Amino acid sequence: MVNLLRGCRNLAYLSLGPFDYASRLVNGKTDFPPLHLRRYVGPLRTFEASGSEFLAYLKLLVDMHPGDRILDIGCGCGLMALYLKDYLDGSGSYAGVDLHSPSIRWCNDHIRATHPNFVFEHTDIKSLAYNPQGAHSADVFQFPFESNSFDVILLKSVFTHMRPAEIKNYLREVARMLKDNGRCLATFFLLNESQRLLATEDRNTLKFNFGDDEWRYVYENSPESASAYDENYILGALAEQGLKLKKPIIYGHWSGRENGLSFQDMLVIEKAGS
Repeated sequence: MVNLLRGCRNLAYLSLGPFDYASRLVNGKTDFPPLHLRRYVGPLRTFEASGSEFLAYLKLLVDMHPGDRILDIGCGCGLMALYLKDYLDGSGSYAGVDLHSPSIRWCNDHIRATHPNFVFEHTDIKSLAYNPQGAHSADVFQFPFESNSFDVILLKSVFTHMRPAEIKNYLREVARMLKDNGRCLATFFLLNESQRLLATEDRNTLKFNFGDDEWRYVYENSPESASAYDENYILGALAEQGLKLKKPIIYGHWSGRENGLSFQDMLVIEKAGS
């Protein structure tokens, strides 16, 4: 049922394409992807704000520099690439990967065509919610990049759509691909005592009613649509893969925290030996 509703929604957005293009033309946003691709990465009303928000986080929290080599896992239709293409200099580079092939095609046609230091790869990974016919399993997938090759890795709203074994494998790949002084920014929905207390006050924006103590999700028949993890489970998974927190956890306001910085919780991660 969830996938059927998504299909109907996508058809509706496709039908609005001409009106969307006219709006982007009037507002000087013709370099942005079309409506149906922007909607794929999140709410339309926050598309631009989310890009500028995470550009700031990469600079302030992760200490990103114009000459860094960046990997954006779950790049979608190039949201962060659009904000990084004028930030990275000639020695910097960007690689974006996503399981949504239409988004990757658009990025290659409209971003890589004019920015040769940007590359986009389709990772045909199976996800019951987002790519049910995918050829590869996320719990064993190896990204097509060399070890120790990235200064910064971003996973924005990726782990919030994954199962436990898949998260552990992705963390293993992060540890493999990060340079020794590399940094990773990843977002989660974290379950802990503070969040549970706020839940008793009905202040959580999302209600993770299904699952077990370590992994919970909003929709019983579509766990990948929105997944949350026990905070200690994630910290243990980091340690298992040779990773650690570089900074204290930066909690979001999804749980009802009044001092939440972003919507989701953010972890700044580095190799354990750094």
